[in-house]
Amino acid sequence: MTSQTDADLSARAAAVLAGGATHVARSYRPALRVARAQGAWKWLLDGRELVDYTMGHGALLLGHAHPAVVGAVRAQVERGTHFGAGSELEIDWAERIAAMVASVERVRFTSSGTEATMLALRLARAASGRDRIAKLLDHFHGWHDAVTVDLDPEGRLFAPPGVPAAVAALTRVVRPDGPDAAGALAATLDDRSVAALILEPSGAHYGRTPLDPAYVRMAREVCDRTGTLLVLDEVVTGFRVHPGGLQEEIGVRPDLTAFGKVMAGGLPGGAVGGRAEVMELLAVPDPPQVPSIAHSGTFNANPLTAAAGIATLDLCADGSAQAAASAYATRLEQALRAELVAAGTPGRVWRLTSIVHLALDDAGDQAGLGAALREQGVDMLRTSAFCSTVHGDAELELTSAALRRALSRVHAAH
Repeated sequence: MTSQTDADLSARAAAVLAGGATHVARSYRPALRVARAQGAWKWLLDGRELVDYTMGHGALLLGHAHPAVVGAVRAQVERGTHFGAGSELEIDWAERIAAMVASVERVRFTSSGTEATMLALRLARAASGRDRIAKLLDHFHGWHDAVTVDLDPEGRLFAPPGVPAAVAALTRVVRPDGPDAAGALAATLDDRSVAALILEPSGAHYGRTPLDPAYVRMAREVCDRTGTLLVLDEVVTGFRVHPGGLQEEIGVRPDLTAFGKVMAGGLPGGAVGGRAEVMELLAVPDPPQVPSIAHSGTFNANPLTAAAGIATLDLCADGSAQAAASAYATRLEQALRAELVAAGTPGRVWRLTSIVHLALDDAGDQAGLGAALREQGVDMLRTSAFCSTVHGDAELELTSAALRRALSRVHAAH
């Protein structure tokens, strides 16, 4: 509990933090500031308790402060937090990833999922000798320039402020829906100028806009025909939906995969994994006569993150953690849908294994639903829920009641 009011803290944040926050998805009004978290719960600085479904933006499949993860990190702190050199930990961590994901022959660690997608695209350009990349409409791959390009409502290429037009021109954006989605993708890649097609195999924003697995399989075929590398962004879905990732579930083997979130056990980390001949472009020649991809990063495979990642993957390798989280998510999906029906509120609830999405048909109600849920003691990432192994009956009951009250609030606001 803090003696400072929310207004005091907001004023302090506005004075030193750009925009008063550290992440676009954390720019809540009013702000949300956490004092501590444990299991499926987090406690705010103002003393309130929340059932947490944001779960570290999807990173915490095992819940907050899992004893095995905490123990691994605590033990590693005493041995050192940064070696400035290699360690056995990074090999242990990479071996686990390669053992779990069939498409991964080599691994290179990064400090975030965004950096993982950056590196994957650089590898694809180097391997193919091509400059362009292609992405699917509204698919999210981090904040770097090439992947923030999208289409405006009129279908024109759009780049956000700060992205040079020359960079945006090297990105092609494909609509994955419509009567000729396959033809649109083929037309984009057929001139053989595109180094990589990058996509979320779940569909945009971890399945909020679902993508038919058949489309991903078709994309694999088009990439094979055109010499384009297929990059799957499994930053969110990797190790969460299945030990082998969503790619294992849908039967697609990419050339490269970007990982993050669950693989790092709640600490900052990411990785690229893929075919050996592509990944070995990162090797430094000896003697260094031929230029290689110079990939650095002060905190790549940081010992603390590696320790957390190893502990987490050991608990996720047999699929039992994913099954437990998905079983809870199934119950949550049913409970949320029942509340919409009982309230007579038009909307949808759908699920991708342990991720549950909620959307109201009325745009005004939907816009206020996330804040209304937080007022009632439940925090979702916007209105999506990342379920974990530690959510249970008590959290389910509280979540249903919170949605019931939140729906009354948003209806009354009209």
